[in-house]
Amino acid sequence: MAEAKGNAAFSSGDFTTAITHFTEAITLAPTNHVLFSNRSAAHASLHQYAEALSDAKETLKLKPYWTKGYSLLGAAYLGLNQFELAVTAYKKGLDIDPTNEALRSGLVDAEASVSSSSGMVLCNLDYPFGIPDKVGINEKKISKYF
Repeated sequence: MAEAKGNAAFSSGDFTTAITHFTEAITLAPTNHVLFSNRSAAHASLHQYAEALSDAKETLKLKPYWTKGYSLLGAAYLGLNQFELAVTAYKKGLDIDPTNEALRSGLVDAEASVSSSSGMVLCNLDYPFGIPDKVGINEKKISKYF
């Protein structure tokens, strides 16, 4: 029930409420990697990249070969301006699934950020999972990172 409420809140762009519900669900199922993954995405959507990173790491601790975890890890590192670690995360995910478009796209963003001579971030870190629109979050942009 808490997970469903968290998913609904996330889908409507209410990331703070989503975090509350995912946290409640985690207390009931502390080994469910999907809950940590969802909470990581919600934290990142609120620019809480340290928390997003922590949850992404826990996701991978629980399910080390799940490529979505590497996508979340890379996105969190991008948000923290740790571009080389983001590149490493995306590459590890691509080692598992070389055809994963979300990981490929993230890797391109991370490598561009590393090689940027001006130090400017070349991806939109204000909204790493898509810019919210009037009716909710941009689903197409979100899927880029998962």
